[in-house]
This record gives sequence, C-alpha cells and structure tokens, in this order.
Amino acid sequence: MKEFRVVKSSSRDYDVKCVNEDCPWRVHAHKGKFKSHWECTIVVDHTCLSAGVEKAHRNLTSAFMANEMYGLVVENMEYEPKQIVRQIALKYKYTISYAKAWRAKQKVFEMRFGTYEASYDNLPRLLPHVMQRNPGSYFDLYSLAVEDGGGARILQRVFFCLGACARAFQFCLPLLCIDGTFLTGKYKGQILTAIGVDGNKQVLPIAFAFVENENTRIGTPCCCRKTRRPPDKWRALGLLAAIEELQRGSGTEPPIWPDVRSRWCIRHMGANFYDHFKNKDLMDMFKRLCHENQQRKFNALWQLLDQLTLKHVEEAGETGGQHSQGQRRGRNSSKPFSNWISDAPKEKWSLLYDADGSRYGIGTTNQAECYNMVLRPCRGLPLVAIVEFIMYGCSKYFVDRYAKASLWVNTPNVIFCCKVTEYMSEKTMKAHNHNVRSMGTMERRYEVACNDRSRRGVRRERVVQECLLRDDGSVVCTCQKPRLLHLPCSHVIAACQETGIRSSSYVSAYFKKETVRVFGHGRCMELEY
Repeated sequence: MKEFRVVKSSSRDYDVKCVNEDCPWRVHAHKGKFKSHWECTIVVDHTCLSAGVEKAHRNLTSAFMANEMYGLVVENMEYEPKQIVRQIALKYKYTISYAKAWRAKQKVFEMRFGTYEASYDNLPRLLPHVMQRNPGSYFDLYSLAVEDGGGARILQRVFFCLGACARAFQFCLPLLCIDGTFLTGKYKGQILTAIGVDGNKQVLPIAFAFVENENTRIGTPCCCRKTRRPPDKWRALGLLAAIEELQRGSGTEPPIWPDVRSRWCIRHMGANFYDHFKNKDLMDMFKRLCHENQQRKFNALWQLLDQLTLKHVEEAGETGGQHSQGQRRGRNSSKPFSNWISDAPKEKWSLLYDADGSRYGIGTTNQAECYNMVLRPCRGLPLVAIVEFIMYGCSKYFVDRYAKASLWVNTPNVIFCCKVTEYMSEKTMKAHNHNVRSMGTMERRYEVACNDRSRRGVRRERVVQECLLRDDGSVVCTCQKPRLLHLPCSHVIAACQETGIRSSSYVSAYFKKETVRVFGHGRCMELEY
C-alpha cells in the first residue's frame, strides 16, 4: 500500500526508495558472486503515514499489470479490460482506469506475439515454418519493392492453406463459400476465408488470405509506416473478376479453371431487394422465390411479386418523399420486379435454375459467416497471432470432429451422416402418404400422387409428380429435388418402396458416413518453438 520510485537500476544493482522524501524506507538488491542469486537488504521500515484511501497507485503500471495478467489473457483472448480492472481491484485494492487496463492487455499481446509492426516482418518468416510442419500446405505472399527504400517492401496480400484442410476438402461437397471480415487491431485490413461444407453440413476452413487496405513495409528493422484510416468496404467485384479470369484466362494465358461456376448469396440478394423496394414482407417473398424448387410454384410467386411490387411502387409514389420519381417508375414499368431482376441471370440466384445442382441446396454464405464469428477473438491481434490462432483452431477442430463422428460412424445401422439420416427418415414417413402408379414398361417410370397441403376439405387437390429411376443409378423427378439436393425426395422414395429398390442408392456419396470417416482423419501439426 506504499508508493516507491527507482533510484538505480542496472544489471547488478536495483535500488528503490519511498516517494515521500521524509520517509527513510529503502530497498537495495545486489547480484552476488553467483549471478543467479540476488541479495536484498531493507534499510529501514516505512515511517510515513497514508494520506487516505487513494484511487490510484503510481507503481500499478500497465507493464506491471501485463506481467500479472499474462496467463489469464493468453488463455482467454476475449478477456476484456473491465475484467482486468476487477481482477486488480480484488488483488491490490486499487481501481485502475479502463484505458490503463486496455494498454496492459495490448502489452500482453506484444509479450506473446510481438508488436503489430514486427508481425509484418515475422509473417514471411513464420509461414515457411508452418508449411514445413504441415505437409501438403501452401502459401503465397505478394509484396512490392519500395523505391530508394533500402531493400524494404510493401506487403499487399498473403494467402495460405493448411495441408490437412486441403486433404479434407476432397471429401466435402464440391463447393466453396467465400466471405471476408475486417481486422480490428492497430492496422486495418481484411481476412478473406474460403469455407468448405461436408455431407453433415459442418463447415471446414480451407484457405485464408490477408488483404491490406494500406501500404505496410516489410523486410527492414523499422518495418512499418502506416496510418490509421478506416478500411474501405469489401466489394464483390474483385471476386467476380478473379472468377472470370479463372474461367477465360487473361491475355495470352489459358484459363486455369474453365469449368468453375459462381453463385450469389440469396441473403445478400434479399438485402439488395430490400434496399430497392423497402418492404420486408416482399423481401421474404423474394427469398421464397429464390429457394423454390418447382416450376409451377416459381411462376406463381414471380407473378405475385410483379403484382405486389407494382402496387407498392405506386403507393410509395403517391405518399413517399420521392413522389414524382415513384409515379414515373409506376407509369413506365408495368412489372417493377421483373425489370429489377432482368439483368441478373437466374442460375446465379435461383435454386430452381441451378445447373446440375452445383449449389447442393446451399443458398447462402452462412457457413462463411459462422466462421467469421470463430475469427472474432483474434481479429484485433497481430498477423502472426492470427495465423497461430487459425492453425491451433483447425487442429482442435479435427480432434473434436473425429471424436463426435466416431459416436455414429461405428454404428452398423447408420448409413448416412446425422443430418441426412434425419432427412431420409422424414421423407420416408412422408412417402407413406403417396400413391404410386407405374407408367412404363421398358423403363421404371412412375406417377406419384400426393395431397396438396395448401387446400382443405372438398377443394383439396392431388398433386402429381413424375419419377424416372434409371439403370445407371441416376433419378429424375419433376419436383427437381434429386437434381438440386443430390438426395432422393419423398416421391422417389415412394417409387422405390413400390418396386423394392433401396432408396439409399440414390444418395450422393458425399453424404455417406464412409466419406465423413475419411474426412475426420485430418491432422494439423503445431508449431515448434
């Protein structure tokens, strides 16, 4: 409960005394003959009296608190400054300021991972070591030379992919969800993440890229010159341009990936719809249209959206602030929704028009958004810390994933993943209410009649779907679900029950437990210090 100041500090002597000039208290420490031992002498006890209950203590510095809180903060990166304030108050009976607690937390990060400036020098040295410890990994770094910079370079982009994640992706669905999140530390930038999805709808981080918004020098002892301007918004134009280059090539270079396809996130399309029409109910109807898998329902929803958006635009033109603009739009356009969506290819946003079921029923980038939440604790750390966080997180993910999958993978009665097992059980129960009629002699073609849930009583109708079970193991149904989801619908299951064919033969191999078993064998090796 006393304050002191340092009189002498060297490699062999350390001398402190009380801040009160009238108090003779003094502590002297001297390194003895054996350099590992210190001899400490207290000259005299304190004679000064405390002036009262003080709110602060000059020796409770941010560096002192960083040493005290090092273990807690390193074990829990989300440890907040207000928790440091509470912990110091309980132990030392002093309430420090929030700003000092925040500085102490930053010093802990510097003690553990180095400074933000040094991370731009350390990252190019760290990644080759990570690749060596993780066979099959890959990284790429793009930087620009500085004119008259003495060998300094400006970091632009860094890409890396862990070998275990790349091997596991071979047993995931053949699609990637790409999304970005912002860095929130001292220097701004973005983390772009490519996420895979396995047959059980579990996410798998595949590749990462750091994209800097501003120039950062690397390769010199004084490595960083950077301002703190806010980052620009991430735009999808760069991704679309990159995909087009993969498809068509650039200049004299041939295309690298000519058969790659891109799709748009339905959730973001809904946000664009709301920005245009300013109506949440119409936006929800548009999302239903995006997820619709039957042509007749798709056409009916499209026509209804045309009518409702036209009415909404006319009402907005009469009562809104943009009176003349709304009237002009309603007078010149009889179908506002059709005009708004006309330039967007249907295969990009509609599940029904998805060629060859490339989406596998996934309409949004929610998987990538989920992983952005996983990265939330490390977004404010230096780049070296983020790489370490990702690597250890992937290693833990494979361990936990294998432990959970082992519970049902080793069960003989289970054929598919958990999610697909639930889906097949639900569709099998629904298939019992269908009536099947054979319509082919040389081929297995069936008509499946099911009840229309939209009507009740005497007006209840029977909806008929047509199924074709081919000899090559493929199946066609007019409801389009087998093509879009790569899973049998209830109509196909009903036809299989009629003929004695196992419906599991029409389930894609990505959803079977053998695929997930191989997926769970991934392993990331940790760093060696």
